[in-house]
Amino acid sequence: MVRALLLAIVCALAPARAAEPPRADHSRVEVAPTWTSVYVGTVSLRLPAFTRLPGAYESTYTAKVFPYFFANESGRLRVDLDDAALARLGRGEAVDFNGEARNTQGETRALSGRATPEDTLGGRLKVRVQVSPRIELIFNTTYRFAPAP
Repeated sequence: MVRALLLAIVCALAPARAAEPPRADHSRVEVAPTWTSVYVGTVSLRLPAFTRLPGAYESTYTAKVFPYFFANESGRLRVDLDDAALARLGRGEAVDFNGEARNTQGETRALSGRATPEDTLGGRLKVRVQVSPRIELIFNTTYRFAPAP
C-alpha cells in the first residue's frame, strides 16, 4: 500500500514531458479542393495528391469554370520547393514558391504562392495563377502532409 502511494506521489510530481510533434512524410502532400470568383462566375480547382520529385512537387489538375464550361481545362502542375524550404516549413516558417502549370493543349501558366504552416503536418496555401497577362486567379486553400511512419 505504501509503495503504491509513493509511486503515485512520484508520478504526480515528475515533470510532464512535452509530447513531440509528429513528423511529416514529405513524399506526398494533399491539397484541399478550392475555388475563386471570376467575372460572373467561379473557377474550381481540383488537385490529386502531389508527389515529391527532386526539388519539386508534381500533380495533375482540373479547373472547371462555371458557367463558362468551354474554358474548362486540365493538365499537369509543378511547384518548385527545395529541401531547405521544406525544412523551413517544418520549423514553422512561411515559404514562398513558384511553379508552372501546363494544360493538355500545351499552354503554360506561371504560378506563385505562399505556404504558411499551422503545425508540422499542414497549413494554409495562397496560390496565384497567371492565366494571361491581364488575368490572375488567386486560390486560398490548405495543404497536409501524411505523418511519418
